[in-house]
Amino acid sequence: MRIVRSVFRGAWVVFLLLAAAVDCLLRWPKPGVEGSEWVHVWCRRIVRAMGVECVVEGELPASGAVVSNHLSYLDILLFGSVRPFVMVAKSEVRGWPLVGWLAARAGTVFVVRGGGPPTYPAVNASMAAAYWTGVPVLFFPEGTTTDGSCVLPFRRGLFHSVLNERVPLQVAGLRYSIAGDGDATVERDVCWWGDALLAPHLFRLLGLKGVRAEVTFAGEVTDRADRFVLSETARERVVEMVEGSGRSAVAAVEVAGEALLVEAT
Repeated sequence: MRIVRSVFRGAWVVFLLLAAAVDCLLRWPKPGVEGSEWVHVWCRRIVRAMGVECVVEGELPASGAVVSNHLSYLDILLFGSVRPFVMVAKSEVRGWPLVGWLAARAGTVFVVRGGGPPTYPAVNASMAAAYWTGVPVLFFPEGTTTDGSCVLPFRRGLFHSVLNERVPLQVAGLRYSIAGDGDATVERDVCWWGDALLAPHLFRLLGLKGVRAEVTFAGEVTDRADRFVLSETARERVVEMVEGSGRSAVAAVEVAGEALLVEAT
């Protein structure tokens, strides 16, 4: 049954990506507000097609910067389905077939990982331009994905832009769960980390049932003496959210709507 679900959902996801590409060519959304809103619509459709339930707790960010823990390629789709964001991604994503082109059209800020000081001026300028759009800018300061067992130390580079542009910083915590699907585990089948290959992992993920994502937004981080204090305080807040217990999500992301085929067309 998992194989059937994987094939069916995979076909829908491919169809939606192609439909998004055609829609992008027709609309040609401008990077920034228009691009982020366009991505938001398509992320909602793709998350639905993947069979993932997403629930949200806390007040959605209105502007500024947002940081979160990072568990999978699925994270970007989930955050994009919650509300429009300007995303920050590693530079390699720009070269991904179709996805990289769509991300660029949406105004994604691409960062060279490990680029060092020579890359800082260009990155800070791109981040500043993203903040000026008024759309929240989302980045994952761990710099890589994990299996969810811990939150890695936050890299401090992008926190420069938060302080330089004097924008508010809000934190978010992301957790996944699976309800009643045999031997499937979040660590192996939902989180994508280490040397796991993308295609086999995605095929396995699409075959799961009962996958649930919980996104929690907390208030603004006010301890901002420098980038060290800001990053450490933000990480502590994220750790509290993802490792805490007894939370209950209070707002579900809408999953009903017109038929996918009608929407995509």
